[in-house]
Amino acid sequence: MTSLAQDVRYALRMLAQSPGFAALAVLTLALGIGANTALFSVVNGVLLNPLPYPHSEQLVSVYDRRPGVERGPSVYLNFLDWQRDARTFASMAIYRNQDYNLTGGVQAQRLSGYMISSDFFPTLGVQPVLGRTFRPDDDQVGAAPVVILSGGLWSREFGSVNVVGKSLVLNGASYTIIGVIPASFRFYGNERDVYTPIGQWNDPSFRDRRISVSARVIGRLKTEVTMQQAQADMDVVARELAADFPVADKNAGIALVPMKEDIVGNIEPFLVVLLAAVGFLLLIACANVANLLLARSVRRSREFAVRAALGAGRGRIVRQLATESVVLAGLGATLGLLLAMFALKTALHALPGTLPRADEVSLDGGVLLFTLALAIGSALIFGLARRSEARG
Repeated sequence: MTSLAQDVRYALRMLAQSPGFAALAVLTLALGIGANTALFSVVNGVLLNPLPYPHSEQLVSVYDRRPGVERGPSVYLNFLDWQRDARTFASMAIYRNQDYNLTGGVQAQRLSGYMISSDFFPTLGVQPVLGRTFRPDDDQVGAAPVVILSGGLWSREFGSVNVVGKSLVLNGASYTIIGVIPASFRFYGNERDVYTPIGQWNDPSFRDRRISVSARVIGRLKTEVTMQQAQADMDVVARELAADFPVADKNAGIALVPMKEDIVGNIEPFLVVLLAAVGFLLLIACANVANLLLARSVRRSREFAVRAALGAGRGRIVRQLATESVVLAGLGATLGLLLAMFALKTALHALPGTLPRADEVSLDGGVLLFTLALAIGSALIFGLARRSEARG
């Protein structure tokens, strides 16, 4: 360890003696490592990390499939039949966008919301931080109007005090607050202010099997059920509904898509190609640093000769040069990490809503390990040039 410490101190002194070389080499590596770190943060958050729900690999999006429309909105009455007849699903839920006018306070405001079935939050595995979620008896026409608040609205409008049992006037009707969900909850990247039971909606078109009102369905597969098994199960359900309702459900099918795939969409090939491109950029950076080291080796040939004359073997010289490579790569990785943090923050701020799961992109532990691996890999790549220095 004493010898290693000496090698590190000597490496730092050598870099300090050549500030121009050190600055150029570190900046070159920082640009390559920073670009890779920033893009890997995006790939990690969007593609590699699981969705922020318990056992998210079991979650699927369920679509109504019609001729010419592979992934269409679902009909409420069909959803109830899917929910009843499907054998491979542990639970299934339907939801629909619905905005509300909040009145009765100091100033009226527009709130974003979802109308959801009672199984929505249990299907996702989301537990309220206050109160409860909807029960099946809440999700019926004629039931008492109830509402669940988002953690953000709860904090913003109510100061995070206990609001269970209090009233909220939405679209002129009084709703009783029964629960609050975590502020961190996002669904398809969106945060909604309020959630109301969809089964209480008594619009006639909502209960007409021939009419779609832009509702969508999610489900959680039973343990160890594959997508192929679930699709085969839902194909049977679709055929039975087509036989029972030949007018409304003729030629209708059901399409299942893993929820993560549904959220990410078709951005995966683009991100993979982009990551490969910046990886190539890092190789170019390492090659440039290697060329700098080779040019510098001419100036150090006398030093190596003196060290050899004093008894330093080839292995000792190579170890010193390897230490210098690691120190150089470490400095480049540190600066690259700072550049990645700035670039990532700027990009996410400048492109809101264009990247799926953007709120889950961060420089977490996995990204830091990736940066460390880049630093070590870079040191090994351009460190091959140090052998030429040692021979010189």
